[in-house]
Amino acid sequence: MERHSRRSFLRYTSGALIALGATSFLAACGGGAATPTAPAAQPTTAAAASPPAAPTTAPTAAPTTAPTQAAAPTAASAATATPAPAATTAPAASGPVTLNHYLSGDVNIRDLWNNGLLPLYKKVNPNVTIDVTFSEHGTGDATTFDRIAAAKQAGKVSGIDTWETGGYLLQGGEAGLIQKLSEKEIPNLAKVPPKVFGQYGGYGVPYRGSSVVLAYNSKEVANPPRTLDSLLSWIKANPGKFTYNPPDTGGSGAAFVTRVLKIGIPDSDLDLFQTGYDPAKEVEWEKGWGILKDIHPSIYNHGFYPKGNVAVLQTLAKGAISVAPVWSDQGLQYLAQKLLPPEVKLLQIDPPFSGGGAFIGVIADSQHKDAVYAFLNWLLTPEPQQLIIDTIKGYPGLDWKYMPESVQKQFADIAKDFSFGFSAKFSNDMNQQWYEKVAGTPPPKKS
Repeated sequence: MERHSRRSFLRYTSGALIALGATSFLAACGGGAATPTAPAAQPTTAAAASPPAAPTTAPTAAPTTAPTQAAAPTAASAATATPAPAATTAPAASGPVTLNHYLSGDVNIRDLWNNGLLPLYKKVNPNVTIDVTFSEHGTGDATTFDRIAAAKQAGKVSGIDTWETGGYLLQGGEAGLIQKLSEKEIPNLAKVPPKVFGQYGGYGVPYRGSSVVLAYNSKEVANPPRTLDSLLSWIKANPGKFTYNPPDTGGSGAAFVTRVLKIGIPDSDLDLFQTGYDPAKEVEWEKGWGILKDIHPSIYNHGFYPKGNVAVLQTLAKGAISVAPVWSDQGLQYLAQKLLPPEVKLLQIDPPFSGGGAFIGVIADSQHKDAVYAFLNWLLTPEPQQLIIDTIKGYPGLDWKYMPESVQKQFADIAKDFSFGFSAKFSNDMNQQWYEKVAGTPPPKKS
């Protein structure tokens, strides 16, 4: 799922995606994931470092990238095991209904819908047909937004019922284009972690997700670091065995840099960094920049930063490094497809790396809202949630406690809270400053 907006970071809140003109591990590295078929890019190395013949392919998508496709995000906090409720059956429609769903993401998310979710729902409610209009990487999102806005201005119906996107949901909600949702319309929202549901102000249903986690080779690292402080100490004590990608090339690297920069940010300013913008506050990053510069000589090959989420996974796969931040869904898919050795394990550190959810909004002018509510309520039941886990290794939209105990155990090391990244403008500044303050190279020229 590596749509640039998402994998570049599920860190983006509404302003982030809108500023990029596309949708947002998401999630994460999100909405859907991207396939590692993008043009090869050169890794970033320290000014004096000579890049080895390491992985150079980096996807240009984002919050969920898969070895050959992508996934998206909606994580939930781990909780005490609770028996999984029976799947909710949607009420039968009085007659045949066709819903128009606009979908932004990568091809694996399109396939999840066409080959998984839609056939499954057809068995539950045969009277409802869902037609999908797919926008790869969200390239058509601005056009979709304009269509909805133009219909409202003209007093007409847009013809769109639901839309999976990112920051446009909040922007559209504030403009009266997207309906605000609650447990009244969709009862199963009560089973979604409030922090995740609130990411876009209630203007969407988070039905899946992912986060950045720490991957480590258990054959080489018997006692992996489980906190940020212990990770930083481990990097210095084991030079050459850790790396991450430049923050502008993928959400996994951005999550690591963001987490370190947060060390110097007072709790009272965290909301500003996540939702607003004040460049004068960036002085609070100086402590974090100092730490990143301090570990720079201990990075793989004296400062070799693979360019992209996939390139980091490939470096880990060939045994060149032992530890790295990766997207949860990407890492799980690589393990399932045996692209990583089985000794590689995943865990979430404390405080956690960033993550996010993939959201579906209800268009305010939809003429089929009862059918829409029934479908979205069904999406938040164990059967389709399990399908998401099995198909794209994504997190469920439901709180983990509503999933079967076997699933909770399977994801025990990563099924935890995630944090949120910086806003779009802060993220852009962070990306530029990283080259100067850490890599010691000029930032790449914008095309």
